[in-house]
Amino acid sequence: MKQLFFIALGSLLLMTSCEEDLNVTLPGSSNKVVIEGTIENGKYAEVLLTKNIPLFSSLSGTSLSDFYITDASVYVSNGITTDTLSLGIDSASSLGVAYMGHSIIGVPGGTYYLTVIAQGNTYTAVTTIPSPIALDSTWWKPQPPEDSLGYAWAHLSEPAGLGHNYRWFAKRPGDRRFIAPYGATFDDKFIDGKGFDFAYSRGDDPTNPPPQNDPEADRISGYYLITDTIYVKFCTIDRESKDFFTTFESALGNNGNPFASPVTILTNIKGGGLGVWAGYGVTYDTIYAH
Repeated sequence: MKQLFFIALGSLLLMTSCEEDLNVTLPGSSNKVVIEGTIENGKYAEVLLTKNIPLFSSLSGTSLSDFYITDASVYVSNGITTDTLSLGIDSASSLGVAYMGHSIIGVPGGTYYLTVIAQGNTYTAVTTIPSPIALDSTWWKPQPPEDSLGYAWAHLSEPAGLGHNYRWFAKRPGDRRFIAPYGATFDDKFIDGKGFDFAYSRGDDPTNPPPQNDPEADRISGYYLITDTIYVKFCTIDRESKDFFTTFESALGNNGNPFASPVTILTNIKGGGLGVWAGYGVTYDTIYAH
């Protein structure tokens, strides 16, 4: 017993004698411009511009508007005409404001060049609008054991020939904007030329305030109700846009997981910026859940 006491005492003295103050210098991060730009068939271009938030920075005393970029010059060209985008109110965008085009409307097969001059730098990107590929059918189906809550379903006859990339959005009447749920982007690597059914849950809009005093909020989260009308926006996108969204979602899924491998988010923005300039070939469907 005495021997065990001295061993324990020695271990305690060893640990206390090894104590020292650790001065850890947290890594810094330079502010970068984040570009979220889209152009769809039948619509003008829209670009959102923000500044990134360094990982270890303090948000004390700041508001979301402090990260907006409102003094940039933004241009979109189709190789013939150049459209100068202007900053305006857009309640359907994630920020509520966006740089919006006026003279170039997206067409399938078109190539579009983006130039952004902001924060003393110039950023460029190129995207195309692939030909839209429509869904064969869409419907709502309950998710057991629920009978009044379910997911939005669709059937796609995927055209033969590798190289098609897709992105799914949906919203309900009263929702501010179309939302892509987690995992909404996919390619035809394993489905080339096949017909198949697939489903998506209801996406969450992070810019909406959380529901207050709603005891059902957690239970119905991610589901569509049997009484819902669901507007589906199904998009074809180019490979560079697909790579951005899939790596972004992978990084988002790994957030907070200390055992996950780090993910590099791919971007088609040149000049040191973050984000994506994406062309969408869009078709729309409506689901009346019942």
